Amino acid sequence: MTRFYNIGYDENMFKIHLLVMGTIKESYLDLGIKAYLTRLSPYVAITLQEVAETPVQQLDASSIDKALIIDAEKVKKLIPKQTYLVMMDIAGVMMDSPSLASKLSTIQNKVGHLTLVVGGSHGLHESLKKTAKEKWSFSPLTFPHQLFRLMLLEQLYRAMTILANHPYHK
Repeated sequence: MTRFYNIGYDENMFKIHLLVMGTIKESYLDLGIKAYLTRLSPYVAITLQEVAETPVQQLDASSIDKALIIDAEKVKKLIPKQTYLVMMDIAGVMMDSPSLASKLSTIQNKVGHLTLVVGGSHGLHESLKKTAKEKWSFSPLTFPHQLFRLMLLEQLYRAMTILANHPYHK
C-alpha cells in the first residue's frame, strides 16, 4: 500500500513534492514526519508520496540493479511535469541550512515547483539520477532511509523559516 500526504495546498504557494521509496515502519518516525508536514503547511504546499520498493530476492549486484530499474520506472511515472527535479544522493552537493534556504527561494521564484526523490535501502538507479537537475546530499554518512525522510522535512522547515525570518533557525 502506498501512502500519500497532501498538506497545505494553495494554488499560489510554492509546491514541494517528495517521492520517497518505501514506507515508514517506526511509529515515532511517522509522528515526526507528520509533525513536520504540518509545520511546513503555512510555507509550502507539500506532497509526500511513498512508492513501494521492489523486493530484492538475493542481495547480489544483479538482483539489486534489476529492482532499482523497476523502481526507477515507477518513480519516473510519478514525477510532475514542470518541476525542478532533485535527487537526494550521498554523492550530491552538500549545503548548510542558509544555502538550502537560498536554493529553495531561487527554485520557488523561477519554477514554483520542486520535486525531491529519496531512494530506499539500495539507493536510486543511475538512469533515474541522470534525469535530475541537481543531486543534493546531507552528509557523506549513510542514514537509514526512514530517518532521512524526517531529517529532510526538518531541513525543509528550517529553510522555510529562514526565508520567513522566523526564529526557529537560531
